[in-house]
Amino acid sequence: MRSRISSRAPVITGRTLAARRRLSVRAALSLITCLLCLSILPSRPSTAAMFDDVLAQSRAKYAALKSYADTGTITTEATLPGNSDKDVEHHTFTTFYRAPRQFFFEFKKDTDVGDERFVIWADTAEFNTWWSSTQVHETYPQGHGAEAFALAAFPTKNSSMQLSPMIFAQAGLHGPIVDLKVLQADQIEQVNGHRCHKLVGEVGLAYGTGTVTNVRPTIIWLDADSLLVRKVLEDTPKGAGGTDRVTTTFEPQANPQIDDSHFKFAPPQ
Repeated sequence: MRSRISSRAPVITGRTLAARRRLSVRAALSLITCLLCLSILPSRPSTAAMFDDVLAQSRAKYAALKSYADTGTITTEATLPGNSDKDVEHHTFTTFYRAPRQFFFEFKKDTDVGDERFVIWADTAEFNTWWSSTQVHETYPQGHGAEAFALAAFPTKNSSMQLSPMIFAQAGLHGPIVDLKVLQADQIEQVNGHRCHKLVGEVGLAYGTGTVTNVRPTIIWLDADSLLVRKVLEDTPKGAGGTDRVTTTFEPQANPQIDDSHFKFAPPQ
């Protein structure tokens, strides 16, 4: 006997409809809950953002220092457009600082280039500068100390502007470390035997109009343990011909004991 297949549609009772509605509501609620959970999960910050935070911590550490000392080197490399002959110079500097204002910085030019020094110091409220090239001693009263560092930028190959904006954070000074725009930072590298965060970015001159010029690719190496700066490389500005590269290295000490004599300087007569 052949079996009969009913052609009638299944009977849906009120009880069946209610059950289906409850399942639909539960599914919708589950979906909404999942979406809400996803929306409140903390988003993973970008690598550059994480290391922007490391740089901010370094800046804060310098601003909070009770004292600081370093020795360092500046290596400049220069070539003219279309010329492969490279001019390389090696300069040195020394820094002493005791909060809130005692300061000494001495730049010594490569002796193969010339016997030249530039000194910035403050043993009281006034900052002073002396440049052996001009034999001029300038004094900057309280409130004008930033001028001493800005005017020293050229003769010191910008080394006077590396850490001073970090140490004197309230002065409003600018330099490659405080102005760095971090673009990439996902490496740990050794610098003179120290593990360092490598921050790759750029620094430019920004104007009130929004125009940014003289953009230099810049790399900063921060000591992974102390967060002190170990090395800064300022490369040739974008679009410039030839080579104009400055590499500054530091052997820093945080909060050392410093004798008062380190903050005194008598310009040669």
